[in-house]
Amino acid sequence: MSRSGFIAVLAALFVALAAVGCKGADIGKPQAGKKEAAAKGGNVVAEVGKEKITLEDVDNMIADVPKQYQAMALTHKDMFLDSIINQKLLYEEALKQNVGKDAAVKKQIEEVTKEILIKEYLKKEIEEKAAVSDADAKAYYDGNKDKFKEPEKIKVSHILVDNEAEAKDILAKLKGGADFAALAKEKSTCSSKDKGGDLGLIARGQTVPEFEQAAFALKPGQLSDVVKSQFGYHIIKVTEKQPEKELSFDEVKDQLKQMLLSQKQKERFDSLLKELKDRNKVVIHKDVLMPPVENKPAEVPSAPAPAAPTQSK
Repeated sequence: MSRSGFIAVLAALFVALAAVGCKGADIGKPQAGKKEAAAKGGNVVAEVGKEKITLEDVDNMIADVPKQYQAMALTHKDMFLDSIINQKLLYEEALKQNVGKDAAVKKQIEEVTKEILIKEYLKKEIEEKAAVSDADAKAYYDGNKDKFKEPEKIKVSHILVDNEAEAKDILAKLKGGADFAALAKEKSTCSSKDKGGDLGLIARGQTVPEFEQAAFALKPGQLSDVVKSQFGYHIIKVTEKQPEKELSFDEVKDQLKQMLLSQKQKERFDSLLKELKDRNKVVIHKDVLMPPVENKPAEVPSAPAPAAPTQSK
């Protein structure tokens, strides 16, 4: 492997290790499940004092790596093992030095613990209880078919120039049999000139009103007159029309289920919070949170004192 390739591999692995750093931090803590696995004859790959590290520990850490780094991680297990060993050593040393008794550290641990508990509680109360079945999605689809339509589209090309006289000259040449794509490449000021003026498929609302009105009025193969917009002067050609169509349930099922799931989870979340607030009698003292601002009358500056008279000699 070249030096640059090796550096790229190392960089990717550092990213992967960082991605599992938070989860991997728990490895340094005593975990009954993993000790039991080693005691039952797990594949021990290293020992740190009396504590054993198994192949399963390494594989579990790699399992948390983002998918794009999985294959690379599996060929560099030694780096993940080294990370586990380092975590264990550092964690044990931190315990010996009573780092966890520091007030600031305690506060951080409390905050992290709070986040973990809230996350798991919400998973249990919302994610696991707010499910959407295929039948739910189908019922919504059947009652709202007007929302699942592919709008009318046209495949359109254009030539854009800065002045009307040139546009009229180009239009005359096109009507005389000149090739549209060739003239677009030669004359158009739009970046689409490199593709012979082809803008691809467009739907209503994607272009300026003047262009849209002229383009959607054309039939396939038909040329527009010169059309003026804020960008200049266009000659438009439509090569294909796709009428509006109704999307089938299978085409929208996955997206629809995700939308309904998000709605259901939000409803469940809002309902849960209301229930908790009612049960715990939450009272907010807005006058203390944001005291009213007193409107004091503006102070009028006093007139300057008259200058003292001078004595004439």
